Amino acid sequence: MFLNGFKSASSPAVLGTVSTAVGSQRTPRAKPVKNTQRHSKIRRCAKRTIQAVYPPEHQGCKERDQPSNLTDSNEPPRKRRKIERSPQKPNQPIKHLSKSHWTKAYVEGELLGAGGFGCVFAGIRKDDGLPVAIKYVSKMMPYGKLQLTGYGWLPIEIALMVLANANPCTKILKILDWYEEPKRYVVILERPEPCMDLEEFSSKQGGRLTEVEARIVMFQLMEALQHCKSQGILHRDVKPENILIQTDTYHVKLFDFGCGDLIKHYYNEFAGTRKYAPPEWFIQGQYLADPATVWSVGVTLYRLVCGCLPFETTEETIIGYLFLPESLSQGKEL
Repeated sequence: MFLNGFKSASSPAVLGTVSTAVGSQRTPRAKPVKNTQRHSKIRRCAKRTIQAVYPPEHQGCKERDQPSNLTDSNEPPRKRRKIERSPQKPNQPIKHLSKSHWTKAYVEGELLGAGGFGCVFAGIRKDDGLPVAIKYVSKMMPYGKLQLTGYGWLPIEIALMVLANANPCTKILKILDWYEEPKRYVVILERPEPCMDLEEFSSKQGGRLTEVEARIVMFQLMEALQHCKSQGILHRDVKPENILIQTDTYHVKLFDFGCGDLIKHYYNEFAGTRKYAPPEWFIQGQYLADPATVWSVGVTLYRLVCGCLPFETTEETIIGYLFLPESLSQGKEL
């Protein structure tokens, strides 16, 4: 019932005068400051043995037949480069890139998190004391870029957040401002308080959420993803770590568009987190926007109510055997 609005991906959103290209930087990928893939440490729900025997409908999809460009399952997910395409202008004009130095308007606080593509600090806006998040995006990273009218070429994450906020949605983390420096971009984001990402929140709840809590979260997540689709955006990395939840109100916000792309007919490059990738990627080396989104939403829901991921390996994802704990309701309680 959470998946209404994602039934077809055969026709891409036709959007207008934004073009894309690969970033010009070719410096080798920087070593992540610290591992942010907390889901890899999640304990399995129960011990189960799955024989590597493929059902008749999956014959011919064994490991040796998978695309040669797949990385090792233990390798951290990488954000891939983008190819050229053309969406239309956002419905509302967007302010120009800030020219003044960001420290005149904001005060930097403690480190909130770090990864291979940037680090995030807490901050305060000087004018009114508004809590913000200050994210640094290095220009040395081989990220894709989008060209937005009035801005020029921007990192894909900034450009997609601008497009997502062109028609504001309360379920998408708002980008307040951004600044360009010689070696990096500085992105100013809203910072709801009190809040934490959904992975951390569920861990503090004993590893999982109740089904009622999960339902509240999932309805909001679907609203955010439907808004992204209406703006021609595919997030491509839906998972609890990329969802903020206000702990006092249970309001959620989707963030981190660094793996995102504009919606197109199909994709033959993977970006995101492999354990949330759909089986067709491992089988065919291609996937569609809406089905891949639905799959990642399903994996996220399973993680929230079961306390673990449904599939840990490529083989398990392809076979598709789903273990459902007896503790789950049959739907009557909802």
